Amino acid sequence: MHKMLLITDQEQYSSNGTITTLFDKYLKEYWEVDILYITSYKHTFQRIGNELIVPKKYQNKIIEYLSTGNDLRQYDFIFVRNKKEVLENVLKHKEEYNYKVGYRISYPKQHHALELSQALTPKGIYNWFKYTMKIKKRDTLANECDLFLPPSHEAHEAFFPNIKVKSFPMFIGLDPETLREAHSIEDDIIHFISVGTMDPLREFDVVLDAFEKMDSSNWHLDIVVSQKAYIRSLLSLYPKLDDKITLHEGIDTIEELKDIISKNDVGLALLPSNIFHNTVIANKVIHYASCGLPSLMIDNEKNHSIFDEDEAQFCTFDVDSISDNLEKIIATPKEELVKIGKNSQEKLLKLRRNYKVLAEELAQIMDDIVSEDIPVSC
Repeated sequence: MHKMLLITDQEQYSSNGTITTLFDKYLKEYWEVDILYITSYKHTFQRIGNELIVPKKYQNKIIEYLSTGNDLRQYDFIFVRNKKEVLENVLKHKEEYNYKVGYRISYPKQHHALELSQALTPKGIYNWFKYTMKIKKRDTLANECDLFLPPSHEAHEAFFPNIKVKSFPMFIGLDPETLREAHSIEDDIIHFISVGTMDPLREFDVVLDAFEKMDSSNWHLDIVVSQKAYIRSLLSLYPKLDDKITLHEGIDTIEELKDIISKNDVGLALLPSNIFHNTVIANKVIHYASCGLPSLMIDNEKNHSIFDEDEAQFCTFDVDSISDNLEKIIATPKEELVKIGKNSQEKLLKLRRNYKVLAEELAQIMDDIVSEDIPVSC
């Protein structure tokens, strides 16, 4: 069996779905898998089962560091998630240890930073130049790899058009063995939930304006977000909604998140129309579907490429449209919402939004790349 190493920018125990479910579960049916975590909290190398722990101070010379006491020729593939300085070091030793290299970009952060630094000021022009150079270097390094894992086909075209190596879109997906059903609270209130990052680019104030505009009062909103400073400051501007919104604390694992999601009726995936949000299905949609919840999402081509009207709710990103659709959802029987949520879950399982299917396809591509260098015996 071939063997691979995944070097991730995630913290150990972070319960990232792609890492823990795809790489550390389903892919292991086809490949041996080691996962390396880079951390600021440990000062010496550790191995726990198939997990390798490396202190952060060694990350930019990670191959030199690992080569002491580890046979790097055991790996047929080394993947790097996001960190281009780590990728540069891995590529530097590619021929020495005879491994293939894969590069995973989970989100186009450099483009996001570029978008936020467009002001025509000396600082804005400096930032524009800085991030443009970072993107150019990233693309150069990626083109030295054997496999590129973008978030989606559309994201590849929009953000990474100059990366020409073989690619395999790495979607966030469902684990078919850990799906849940929605267990909404039995009352007359429709329970909404919003999970995931909140920042100025996501314009959650528009969503709050829509809730404030509604005539209906039989609703409640749960919010789960890891970085709370922004949403706290935003919620302070809506004192009338104080008793209608719960900002959850202490949600640290995927299972704890699922516990909260499962108690709601509808998940909010309302993101403004821009190049970032129109090229991927939002991760939060997958989290909701894993618990049998339908999503209220933006009416765009990408979302409709996956979901039909009986599998999700759609609206445009403006106060009136969001408010009108929230009112319609509140007027919908809970049994109907459960049915829509179940439909969305089944749709994702049928498509490549299924980690078991993704692992099999990824393993086959990796096998093909590795076998290209194996001499054919006569």
